[in-house]
Amino acid sequence: MEYNLKTKPRLSYFKFSGVSRSEADKIKEKLHITVGDVVTENMKNNCINVINDHFIDKGYYLVKTTIEEERDSLSKRKESHLTFNIDKGSKVKIGKISIEGNTYLSDKKIKRQMKDTKEYRWWRFWKSSRYQDVDFQEDKEYIIDKYNNEGYRDARITWDTVFLGKSKKGKDEMHITMKIHEGSKFFFRDITWVGNTKYTSDQLSKLLRIKKGDPYNKELLNKNVTYDPTGKDISSLYLDDGYLFFRVMPTELMVENDSIDIEMRIYEGTQARINNVTIKGNDRTNDYVVMRELKTLPGELFSRDDVIRSVREIQQLGFFNPEKINPDVKPNVDNGTVDITYEIEEANSSRVELQGGWGGYSRVIFTAGLTLDNFAMSKVFQKSAWKPFPSGEGQKVSFRVNTNGDYYHSASLSFTEPWLGGKKPTALSVGVYYSYQDDSYYNTSDVSNYHLSILGASATIGTRLKWPDDYFTLAQGIRYKQYNVKNASYFVMPTGISNDLAYTFTLARNSVDQMIYPRTGSEVLFESAFTFPYSLVNGKDYTSMTTEEKYKWLEYYKINLKAAWYMNVVDELVFSARARFGFLGRYNNKIDYTPFERYYVGGDGLTGYSLDGRELVALRGYESSALTGDKGATVFDKFTMELRYPITLNPSASVFVLAFAEGGNSWSNFNSFSPFKMYRAAGAGVRIYMSIFGMIGLDWGYGFDPAYGETERSGGHFHISLQNSID
Repeated sequence: MEYNLKTKPRLSYFKFSGVSRSEADKIKEKLHITVGDVVTENMKNNCINVINDHFIDKGYYLVKTTIEEERDSLSKRKESHLTFNIDKGSKVKIGKISIEGNTYLSDKKIKRQMKDTKEYRWWRFWKSSRYQDVDFQEDKEYIIDKYNNEGYRDARITWDTVFLGKSKKGKDEMHITMKIHEGSKFFFRDITWVGNTKYTSDQLSKLLRIKKGDPYNKELLNKNVTYDPTGKDISSLYLDDGYLFFRVMPTELMVENDSIDIEMRIYEGTQARINNVTIKGNDRTNDYVVMRELKTLPGELFSRDDVIRSVREIQQLGFFNPEKINPDVKPNVDNGTVDITYEIEEANSSRVELQGGWGGYSRVIFTAGLTLDNFAMSKVFQKSAWKPFPSGEGQKVSFRVNTNGDYYHSASLSFTEPWLGGKKPTALSVGVYYSYQDDSYYNTSDVSNYHLSILGASATIGTRLKWPDDYFTLAQGIRYKQYNVKNASYFVMPTGISNDLAYTFTLARNSVDQMIYPRTGSEVLFESAFTFPYSLVNGKDYTSMTTEEKYKWLEYYKINLKAAWYMNVVDELVFSARARFGFLGRYNNKIDYTPFERYYVGGDGLTGYSLDGRELVALRGYESSALTGDKGATVFDKFTMELRYPITLNPSASVFVLAFAEGGNSWSNFNSFSPFKMYRAAGAGVRIYMSIFGMIGLDWGYGFDPAYGETERSGGHFHISLQNSID
């Protein structure tokens, strides 16, 4: 017997024909062939299959691939090179989905349940109408889930096929046909409870919220038993009371005609107490800074709600990646305890602000700021702690300077201790600031003819409340501002010194789940400031006073209201509704409203260098302050609706896009206030959160109405925002 062996050639090189270079690079990564491999028929067939599968996944179902093999005559070895000739053809869309056997659910309702398998429509840009077998199999399960939730527990898809067909215009397209057996509709009959001792059957039935005669709905049953996001489920009732080992098993006891009897078999177990609570992953932040925010304490009964709330409190600190906070709950069945480890990931909690440019009158504009959100004051004098700043104690330090050449400059410094004394969540905030502007940009002499400056300081004490619930906070403080005006001919008080001493009171409730990209929760803020009513008690005649005497001590009261609500619509899509209202009042009608502290509506809300204590209210689609007269307003309102969707929630750079519609207005006095007479706008934008720079936004808004004093509609405007200046 003789064996005649013939050596197969080896691969010298290979190339692609009919595709772009980028597509060729992607195919190379999937082929897993290299120079020197033995060229066999099996290898070539595998390559053809890989290439065809690659393009079929992208919707090119008519792809054809052939291989040309040529011997390399210049090589001393026996080698060949391959050319992959690829004809992708055109993309094939899903043209028609046919459904047979359905009577209860219409074709339209069934197709609506299919999330990724959609018929081609020119207006559906967010779905490619590309057939994917994996997606189709999942979509069939969604259809059956819909039937089950409507009471058709025996519904099933008995037959389906997918094939290439032709459209009415003769184009190739995918056709899908399904045949459905709906079966009969079933209803809940008797629901009984077995094994419950902690709560009565009536209490559990009331919480289950399913009555005799309701259509059979397996999803609703599981939701009300296992997990309801609102916390109104059977498991939450037990788990929030320490019954960590609790189990409930809904069992179909009897199916008769169109009725189903359910027996709820409960194992309560014993109440579990928390043994150890640890923090893992905090490289810079001290343990006690995180521990003092937790609702789960050693020795207390376990509560699932407390674990969820603790995660939310860690997120609110702003020191950690909110997407990476993971509570690891480890029950100890033998001794009836539970250990909880909160796994966290540090994020950069410091922000740097740097702006520079060339402004009017050939002046340099420069702004610099530094915010440290996790500062450690006790380590200031420890040289080893400066990496680059002492951190880990949860304190906040902020410093900012702004200059416009030699005629404008400002500076501010603030410090916040969130746990004054370290035992209670009582926050102390103090700050000082100074700003100055004169006429040196056109005055060539050494002495200014005009200037306006503000020197101020504030101190605030805030604490968390336990009633009505522990989402509330209360803050009270004192602030002082001194306005120094000289020869300001355009101003209400051209020359003089005004003193503003006010008591501030703030009541807020914040239940949003996280700071950067909130999905659920709400936020309500009542903010007020009151000066002393000097004119009502000093007995002076203000009608004969000079302007300088009249405004020597400012008197007013100011009330601001803010409300925001967030709802996770589907997947990561979030709907946000927000409203704002502000009112500046006076005690004595013989004295005009204070010339300071007024509202200016429109634009992006960036403060710039306004020196009259004004409050800027952003409203996109219009120029800055374009919706208010020159003297400002004493009343304003604003309403906003937004849809948000994240591109990435990476802690180093979180990005989300949004679409908005909003409206608002301002009035010189409360008598002219008309809440539904608004300047309207709509548009879209993007938000980028970088830990070192904070939140940066770019929006384009279209104003549908003429701005204040204008006759033509505002039109489109781009807006840049920093640190949520557009709220």
